[in-house]
Amino acid sequence: MTVTLEPTSNGHRSAEPPLDHDFHNAWGTIYSNNAFISDSRARQMWEEYTVNPGRVEQQYHVLLSEYTDRFKSFFNGYWPITFHSHVSDVLIPTTVASLILNTASTCPLVVEDPALSPLLKDDPEPEKVREFVRNLLGWNDVHIKTPKLAIVDGIYGCAYGPLAHSSDEWEYRIIGSGPESFYVRRSDFVTEDTLLNKLVEAKKEGCVAVICDLVNASDGSVFPPEYFRLLRKCCDKARICLLVDEAMTAIRCGAPLVHQRPEYFEYGGTQPDMIAFGKGMGISGIAINFNGLMMRHLAFHKEDLIRQSIRFWRSMVTRPIATPVLIEALGILNVAAAEDWPARSEQIGKAFREFITRHAKNDQSPGEEIVRGLGAFIAVPREINKRFNVMAAFRRRSAWARWIPKLNSSAAVDTEAIERYLIGSDARHLRHVMTGEANQLGTKPLWCWICGIDAMTEDWCRTCFLGHCGTEECAKGFNTHKCL
Repeated sequence: MTVTLEPTSNGHRSAEPPLDHDFHNAWGTIYSNNAFISDSRARQMWEEYTVNPGRVEQQYHVLLSEYTDRFKSFFNGYWPITFHSHVSDVLIPTTVASLILNTASTCPLVVEDPALSPLLKDDPEPEKVREFVRNLLGWNDVHIKTPKLAIVDGIYGCAYGPLAHSSDEWEYRIIGSGPESFYVRRSDFVTEDTLLNKLVEAKKEGCVAVICDLVNASDGSVFPPEYFRLLRKCCDKARICLLVDEAMTAIRCGAPLVHQRPEYFEYGGTQPDMIAFGKGMGISGIAINFNGLMMRHLAFHKEDLIRQSIRFWRSMVTRPIATPVLIEALGILNVAAAEDWPARSEQIGKAFREFITRHAKNDQSPGEEIVRGLGAFIAVPREINKRFNVMAAFRRRSAWARWIPKLNSSAAVDTEAIERYLIGSDARHLRHVMTGEANQLGTKPLWCWICGIDAMTEDWCRTCFLGHCGTEECAKGFNTHKCL
């Protein structure tokens, strides 16, 4: 396979470059370097916005409705409802609790009951609605006033807020605030009764939802499918919502959502109630499946009632998404659907794993893993990562480097092309072009080759297009790298 690198008239690379060595991609927030310009709908709206923003603002609710429908279709029944700038803002117990309460308070069991519905009564009785909703959810004052989240051992955690208490990084733990989460350990999965009793206990202590991720965002370890099936079953029995953190794994792991991969989800099964999304989606938030484990008991039998519930929630804020962000997010989803990024991510993962295994198999001890993750979320040991001279994303104390390649490169699905552009005949030329472009723009490599945070110094390798953050430890490590 041959992928050419052709300069454009302004001296910059073409919109479809060959594979580069940035597998950091802003901690996985970049699915593609040309998604926006590939979608005619988003490009048209953006061009119009730059000329006449007021005219586009008048179409805001049309765009938001279009985005909602596209999201629900692409992700097989999940409706985006609440939006935030970062996923750490999403996984807050009070936010999750209020969202569940809003959904229950606007469900057909309430709004279609003349004795309860504030829409059907001249004298609304909110206390009656509140009591009904509490009984429906099996909640009490603890869930309302001091809600907590139950987290399955191994979850990534958050940069701040309550889930930062569970982080592997002490820098996050010392700024953790709010109620500490209830921990569900791997040992609790030994039997169905053990796990069910644990979740019943979690709910009694005020937990409003159980949160898990299926691919650990620190080291790429994969949550066993049989554990996930058991978790779904026990959440259903314990009458507690299940939320899957898909911020890193949506689109990237071989299915629209990683929990929709065949090993995790059987046809006709009941899906989790909610997902957290973010990273490359362009906006973070929570989406609800109204046929999920708990949500199906709220009897949302008409789309009009679902949309009404969503409108109630969104009406509490002026604009849930700024218009330019909404246009970009819509463009990302449109291109992801048109180019079938979930299927491509599986092809990318297969090609990269073949490449890594070919070059690292001699370093593998019996029973030792040299590659983890699913689809195009890939993790390799730090020492193996160094030999390829790529920019990777790290948790500082993890022994694993995360490769999070873009999904638009045609070279990324071909193991021979990967070899050629990373370490083979065209690697030096490609990085030389990147260095020239950086010099022209006054920039440098974005990420520290050692720890993955922002590269800050002018001491960077012009041959390999690699830099470092400037700390003494990283500078020492960087100076040991071997040029291509």
